Amino acid sequence: MTRIPAVETKRLILRELSEDDFEDIYEFKLDQKVVEYLTWGPTNREQTLRSLRKQIAFQNEENRQIFVLAVVLKYTNKVIGNALLMIRDQDFKTVEIGYFINSNYWKQGYGIEIVNGLLYLGFNTMDIHRIYAVCDVENAGSVNLLSKIGFRQEGHFIKNLKVKGQWRDNYLFAMLKEEFKGL
Repeated sequence: MTRIPAVETKRLILRELSEDDFEDIYEFKLDQKVVEYLTWGPTNREQTLRSLRKQIAFQNEENRQIFVLAVVLKYTNKVIGNALLMIRDQDFKTVEIGYFINSNYWKQGYGIEIVNGLLYLGFNTMDIHRIYAVCDVENAGSVNLLSKIGFRQEGHFIKNLKVKGQWRDNYLFAMLKEEFKGL
């Protein structure tokens, strides 16, 4: 079993999920704007609960590779998003990150805090060498966010991922441990 410590940013806490997070998570997984570039969703209550329980079960895996975290507002304790670290290559210390946030909280700087929290967790807590993110080329919010934080765009995958019946292009962004400036 591999549990990871919570990470605090200025306004957020990134922590392990619990079933108590269900209602907040259901709220944003139901939002078409939030799931527009994702391979799934929007989801109904049953799908959301099943997904949440599966993600919580990852916490008990012996050689855990997937870490799905709740993104929690410090001052209200509301879960406003999910953050994800997936170990892609243990030998070469490579991790993929992902994130999404309730659309009511877009354009307020929370995305930067989430990604910086994931970078801190990966580079400082897990001793990862390389962290990368893949996003839809039309997802201007993520493209701008990753560039602003200091990720390099390293690739452009043509028709890489099928999203809601359509093949989509993706950008690959990456950062090395020595490039991370810290929280």
